[in-house]
Formats: sequence, structure tokens, C-alpha cells
Amino acid sequence: MSSEATTCALCRRQFSKYTCPTCNVPYCSLACFRSQAHAQCSETFYKKELEDDIRGQPSKTAQERQQMMELLKRFEEESAEQDDLGEEDEADLEFMSRFQDLDLDATSADQLWTLLKPEERERFLKAMEDPSSGLATELLASKELEREKHDPWWTDDALSSSNLAPAPLQLPDSLKKPNLKATPLIYNICYVLVAYSYITRHISVSTLSGASDSDAETARDLFAQLTPFLTSRTSKTLLPSLDSVITDLHSRLPPDSTSPRLVALLLRDAATILRPAFVVEVEADGAETPQNALRALGDIHSLFASQAHVAHKITFYAASLTKFVARLAALELDTAAKVREVEVISETSLIGENTSRLI
Repeated sequence: MSSEATTCALCRRQFSKYTCPTCNVPYCSLACFRSQAHAQCSETFYKKELEDDIRGQPSKTAQERQQMMELLKRFEEESAEQDDLGEEDEADLEFMSRFQDLDLDATSADQLWTLLKPEERERFLKAMEDPSSGLATELLASKELEREKHDPWWTDDALSSSNLAPAPLQLPDSLKKPNLKATPLIYNICYVLVAYSYITRHISVSTLSGASDSDAETARDLFAQLTPFLTSRTSKTLLPSLDSVITDLHSRLPPDSTSPRLVALLLRDAATILRPAFVVEVEADGAETPQNALRALGDIHSLFASQAHVAHKITFYAASLTKFVARLAALELDTAAKVREVEVISETSLIGENTSRLI
């Protein structure tokens, strides 16, 4: 054997017999030439041979040339897919290396956010802007989130009638008889209940009284943002109509979240809470009490137990609420929700028509 014989650069077990005409690497067999270690070069070689064969044999039938062209196209597609998978694998490994030594339970959301690259933050925000997107659906459907997710108490009949629902706000005897000559506060109450729905759903708890300290603090901050007339000591705001409630709500919610679908959901929630049950509890004085409304107001009252001026306002709101007024307000809220649900249906139909025309 020649003293100049070299080992195969691909398997490193046999002496090389050939040299790659493209990269000059020494190899011992066709198996090594086609191996993954030499794939980039061998694939290019076979592609070139196939192209040369197609061009150099015009005598081939049209069917044979078509088959060869399809083979070449499939070859290119598979090569592109492998390149994409390789890039994704490298990105996944880099991402995992950044977070592998991190204690996620002890790391705040702000700290995690700073560890993301700008393009990763942008991708996440875009996904959250469209909850129906594939990435958003995958994130929101995680088992961890499902375990932590709790439906609001008023969406479950069994829950709202159990001891897991918030206790109804207890009115002092002096306020149990409604003052029919007092200024109507029903639209302030509607706004508070719409805000209550948004906040409870936002922090994903069944009741605010059962929220963690951090979630409770978030809830108080959101009430201050959405209903300053409730949390301010000096506010004398009196909302005159449901339209004024919805207009003000749009101005205070994040701009990218005030969709007709969301507003319809919040209005429906407020209507459900306000609507008196068919079977109601009757107080000793004969007054019928809308229990779910008192449960919601009691939940808010417990959240602001340390802020007497807010707790007093909630109590005053509850005292002004009668079954008749609550039922009328629930009907008005349902109607307003229906209008926005029709907007969603119309918008979806229009998008479908436009898409069909484009196709």
C-alpha cells in the first residue's frame, strides 16, 4: 500500500480511495460520499448531475423529462426544509441555553422580559394582539395556564349558588329601605360591574376576595384606572346613561383591547350579575334583594376594606339598588351587548367576502 494513502476524512476508519471533485475531501466509499457529514456537497453534486442530465439528453421523452424535473423540484424543497429545520434547532438551543439555569418560580415577569431579545418580544406582543393566532393559542392552551385559570363565579350557576361565591354585602339596617327620592346611581353601578368583570377576567380569578396579595394590588390599581369616580375621595361624577359608561370605558381601556367582542362580553357579564334570579331571597321587611349584584359589590367591598371611603361608596351603591331597577339595567346592558355582537358578525362576514373575492 502506498505510504501516501490517507484515511477517509468522513468515517476515519478506512483508507480513502476517492476525492470529492467539489470540496477535495478524501473518502473511501459511496456510503461516506452520501453521508450526513458530506450532505451539503453530495446533494449539490447530485443536483448538478440531474440538471446536466436533463439538459444533455434532449432525446428523452416529455414524460421522462417531466419526471426528472419533479424529482429536481422535490430535491430542492427537501433541501430548503432541512435548512429551515437546522436554523430552528440552532435558535431553540440558543434560547434554552439562556434560560436553562434560571429559576422560573423565583424570577419576576419583568426580569424574564429583559432576557428576551427585541425580536422575541415583538413576536410575543404580535401573538397576544391576535388571540386566534397559532402561537397565541399554543401559549394560552398550556397546561400550566389551565391549572391557574379560574372562571368568574357568576359564569357557573353551581358556583354562584355555593359558598365559593363571594358573600353578599350586608347592608346596615339604616340603609335597607331604598330612598326613592335619591339621585339614581344605576349607571355608576353598571360601570363598576363592567370594570369588575374586566378586572376579574384580567387577573384570571374566580373572586377578588380570593386573589393573592399581588393580584389584589393589581385589581385595586385597575379600579383606580377604570373607575376613578369610585376610588377618588372627592369625585362627584354621576353617569347619566349607558352610552356614557361605554364611551368612558373605551377611553380608559388599553387601545388594542377595546374590541366589540370584548365590550359585548363585559356588558353581558354586568347584565348577568345585575339580573335578579327567578327565585330570590326576601328580607324580613319584604324587600327583594338582587343577590348576585350584592355578591359582586361585596367582593369589591372586601377588596377595599382598608380604604373606608371606597367601601362606603360601595355600600351606598348597594343600598340604592332595587330589584326593579336592576332588572331594567340588565335588559339595557343585554341590548347594548347584542349591538356589539352583531358588529362582530358583520365584520367577520365582510372579511370572509373580501377574502373570497381575492381568491
